[in-house]
Amino acid sequence: MLEEQLKELIKKFGLKDEKAITFGHPKMKMKWILPLPGITVYTFEQFQPFFIYFDEDGITFFPLDLNNKYSVIGKSFVAWKDLKSFNFKKGLIMEDEIQLQLDNGKIEMKIPKSKAMNEWVKENNAYLMENNHFYNK
Repeated sequence: MLEEQLKELIKKFGLKDEKAITFGHPKMKMKWILPLPGITVYTFEQFQPFFIYFDEDGITFFPLDLNNKYSVIGKSFVAWKDLKSFNFKKGLIMEDEIQLQLDNGKIEMKIPKSKAMNEWVKENNAYLMENNHFYNK
């Protein structure tokens, strides 16, 4: 399903390296917990998926519209030179994490290790890890 949107993204923004794109979402933060007898209800902040593109200049985030077949609804760029630090944390099971420290805050994104029916996610993640996400190149 995401492959069509990925091809459209590459064409629309003229992205040079189609292997340097992955899929992710902000680290979910819990809003509240309601403990009930026999069950506990958790609620989280709204889920916002992104395509994330890495290159020699920095990281570009493309938010996706859940209500419109994952179409791209914007673009945000963070240059490597503007980062105080970049950390990649390998997850135990389903997701890895990237942390970007800026002068005015921190961005934490979860990167699924794979995505059903989207083999490119796993392949591109391996490519990005081999190239250190282009950080310090």
